[in-house]
Amino acid sequence: MIVTPSAVPPPTSSPPRPTTTPTSTTNAPSAYEQEHRLALLKIPSVILSTPAISHTMAAALALSLLGHVLFLKSQIPFPIVQLARMPGGKSDSRATKRRIELLSAMDTLSSHMQTTFSALSTAIARRNSSPAGVNSPTSERASAHLVFVVGPSVGAARARVVFAVDGLEVKLWGRREDSSDIRYSGRGEKIQEGEDGESDEETEDEESDEESEDKESDEESEGGDSDEGSEDEDEEDEDDGYDEESNEGLKRISNGEGESEIGSETASEPPLSRSPSPSPSGSQCSRPSTPATPPVQSANHEKSPVMSSQTYAEEQQSLRAAERLLSRILANACAEENGGMSSPTQTHVLLRAPRRFVHPAWIPRQNLVRTMEGLLGTFLDEASATDTSREKKRGQQRGVRTEGVWIGCSESDISAGVKIDPETEAINEEDEMIWWAWDGKLVGFSDW
Repeated sequence: MIVTPSAVPPPTSSPPRPTTTPTSTTNAPSAYEQEHRLALLKIPSVILSTPAISHTMAAALALSLLGHVLFLKSQIPFPIVQLARMPGGKSDSRATKRRIELLSAMDTLSSHMQTTFSALSTAIARRNSSPAGVNSPTSERASAHLVFVVGPSVGAARARVVFAVDGLEVKLWGRREDSSDIRYSGRGEKIQEGEDGESDEETEDEESDEESEDKESDEESEGGDSDEGSEDEDEEDEDDGYDEESNEGLKRISNGEGESEIGSETASEPPLSRSPSPSPSGSQCSRPSTPATPPVQSANHEKSPVMSSQTYAEEQQSLRAAERLLSRILANACAEENGGMSSPTQTHVLLRAPRRFVHPAWIPRQNLVRTMEGLLGTFLDEASATDTSREKKRGQQRGVRTEGVWIGCSESDISAGVKIDPETEAINEEDEMIWWAWDGKLVGFSDW
């Protein structure tokens, strides 16, 4: 029996592997380089999956870091959250008074942090848009630095912790964009402001003419017969009621509720809301006669950009996730350290901001600029330096070691984010970066 070999099986139908993959080749090096640079950082780092870091996120992470610093540096016997839930006990005891004072100061600082980063964002935006600005006017992100100094004074520090943020959202807060570009006349006609100024004068003349005609018609109706006067009054009441009904319908549609009412002054210049109002075109089509005045609120919503696509619940969820991530990073980083400090003392909060920065809770400290700039520059250089260069610089260091955390976003450049923004010689005086101190007082305690 002769066994013949079977035929060679045909090749599989799988497509040949391409020699080049443009998509993966384009994205892989940048992602790999990002991870490689992040691994080279010598300080705890957190990367958030957002294109920019909002002022709310920066404030929440700064307060979370401060709570960890107070507990890890033995300034408080328990974490801040646990201290707030502890029973009061004796109100006249020394430990209770110190605990209440610390919690009150933390609550005040929490409210100040929310507005601090928004004011810092505005100051940086004005600094970038100035003629002598060091950054591009179109820059949407910037770096921010906070320093927590534990010690009786800033000069006699026992510990320093830097909070570095790369990717803070830069914008002018408190400014209404395109709020006065479009207005409407009394007959529903659109008026563009800022062209020649003639539209405002014509509108005022037309309104004055209409008021004079209404007054003359009222006088004639009063001098006429009672029947004709009553008929005219009925017709005017019907017209007024018709206009009021149409205006109320539009206002109710814009509000989304039939029970809410808005005054004439509020309808003329309404505040910007987060949700756009529906178009009143359907109600206008149902009224064939006198056109009603369209609300300015719809025009403002069409012109104003969307501030944030996140709801309040989604924002709180992202804040909690970021705080948990920071807590885990700090727990892993501090597990290798030698422990906290011996005795409680005072904690100072310092902020690096332009001279044009305005906030009632922060005091400029010009005498700290040279010292703090040197400490921050040395810390950031060591954070991204190699092991060999770090060992050389450690031999030259004296005093307290500076610790810190680096917070970045998905668009952050790690190589540039760990450095201080360069300043030119022709910088404006108001754009100069100086250091500010919080006017509150945080004093630790050990008794409980």
